[in-house]
Amino acid sequence: MKKSLIALTLAALPVAAMADVTLYGQIKAGVEVSKVKLGEETAAKLGKEKSSKTATEIADFGSRIGFKGHEHLGNNLNAIWQVEQNTSIAGGDKEWASRESFIGLEGGFGKVRAGKLNSTVKDSSDNVDPWEGNNGALHMGVFKRVDERAVSVRYDSPVFSGFSASVQYTPRDNANPSDKYTHNDATRDTYYAGLNYENSGFFGQYAGGFRKNAVSEKDGHVHRLVGGYDANNLFVSVAGQYAKNWETLGDYAEAQSNGVVTSAMRAAGTNASNVVFGTAAGLDSRPAETIEVAATAAYRAGNVTPRVSYAHGFKAKVDGEKLKGTQYDQVIVGADYDFSKRTTALVSAGWLRGAESGPHKVETISGLVGLRHKF
Repeated sequence: MKKSLIALTLAALPVAAMADVTLYGQIKAGVEVSKVKLGEETAAKLGKEKSSKTATEIADFGSRIGFKGHEHLGNNLNAIWQVEQNTSIAGGDKEWASRESFIGLEGGFGKVRAGKLNSTVKDSSDNVDPWEGNNGALHMGVFKRVDERAVSVRYDSPVFSGFSASVQYTPRDNANPSDKYTHNDATRDTYYAGLNYENSGFFGQYAGGFRKNAVSEKDGHVHRLVGGYDANNLFVSVAGQYAKNWETLGDYAEAQSNGVVTSAMRAAGTNASNVVFGTAAGLDSRPAETIEVAATAAYRAGNVTPRVSYAHGFKAKVDGEKLKGTQYDQVIVGADYDFSKRTTALVSAGWLRGAESGPHKVETISGLVGLRHKF
């Protein structure tokens, strides 16, 4: 009997040692169908047909696995850590700690973390884009292109009467590590800030970023406001986003193209903004000024949650001048069905049009059926 108790105690020791470590994650994937239509001039410049074949593929929607834990240090102080990575069931993910990963301290003062952290702007996307999917037409990929996960240090305050705040900093040598021992390039230090409010189901968020010498040695900034209601089975959110000198006009065009124009193609000489928008070739590398809005509404009825979203990007500006054909529109509709608290069936359809309906445009229609399991 004593031997059995000793064996049982020894077997339990590793479990006790790891009691503060949590394994968690999501597996989510399904079948996506998509088709691309190009404007006549866009197709000609790319050497492609105006209407593509219909693509059908098994796609991963962002599966991930993570480990997190904490240790009580006394005096209401905890050491906290997390390591999280993408684990696509469609293959291809190799990098460890590819998602938010950090170490830090948490207490009555709030929490301080260092590592690969979501920016405050990226964190606000949880209330902007609730969709799953790989194709950019099935989630708000254009609106969220300014989201980042950066090597940085971040402070998050405690909640006071519904309010909380965050500040975040990326040093120049993390923003541009290839230049860390020479400092020949202009510094690209990046600063983020966030302010959140929640009360009786209502919420509001501000998130912003400032980057030195972001484009053409001009300082860039991005700002996002999100507000809405999430209670009594109803979810409604509206968001507005403004960015100036955060990206080039070519970057904006690449995002709207939804993969039709890639960074590799641009490196090989493709002029993204001229191909997608029809704007002058010399504007492609110029810093852009953009304004966008997005809205989502959902209502939970039993196990089913139908949902609809709309996003619109207004005409971009370069040097203060509005550019014709640089806007975008997007609509997503769908529903989730909860089999349990952890397993959900997904169905959605999306439409995204970059530029205007004319000789220059990239239009994507896509749909998916999938499954998500959380653990």
